[in-house]
Amino acid sequence: MKRFFFVSMSQKSISLSLIDKKKHLELFNKIYNDNYRLIFNVVRKMVPDNDDASDLVQEVFINLYQKLEKGATIKYPRSWLYKVTVNKCIDFEKRQQKYLTIESASYLKDEDNLLEMNEKQAVLRLALSKLKKDESVLAILYSEGLSYKEIAEITGIRFSSVGKTLSRTLEKLGDELKKLHYELY
Repeated sequence: MKRFFFVSMSQKSISLSLIDKKKHLELFNKIYNDNYRLIFNVVRKMVPDNDDASDLVQEVFINLYQKLEKGATIKYPRSWLYKVTVNKCIDFEKRQQKYLTIESASYLKDEDNLLEMNEKQAVLRLALSKLKKDESVLAILYSEGLSYKEIAEITGIRFSSVGKTLSRTLEKLGDELKKLHYELY
C-alpha cells in the first residue's frame, strides 16, 4: 500500500497527515537544511569526536523524520531539535562514561594534552567539563545565540529564571577559565 502525506507548516508548528509523501519529504528537507549546521555546532561543543557528532546529528534528524511520519505535530521545530539534541548528547556521554578507563578519562581532562586539539576549543571544553551538566548545556545553548525563551523551552528552566541562572553559569565558567589562565571575554 502506497502512503501519501499532507504537510501543513506555519512558522510555529508543523504537522503531517496522510496525503502526499513528496510534501513530507520537502518539509523534512527544509527543516534539515535550515537547522543542520546549528544542530551540528551544538553537538560538536558537547561531543569532541567528529564521527560521533555526525552520528548523533543523524539520530536527531531520524527522530524528527519518524515523528513527522507518525503524524505528530511539533510546535516550535527548532526548539524541539535543540531539546532532542541536548538529550542525545547527554545520553551519549553517559554511555561513553561506562567505557572510559581511568587513563582515557584523565587524558580528556589533562591540561598537557590540550595541544592536540585547537587550544581555545580544548580549554573551553575542559572548563565546561568542570561545570554541572545542566550548566554546560545552558552555556552551550547561549553560545549558539538562542533566546531566553528558547533556552527555557529546551532546558525546562522557568523563563523568568533563565537570565539569573545563565549569569551564574557564565560566572562559574569564567572562574574555571581563569584557573586555566584564560579569560571569558
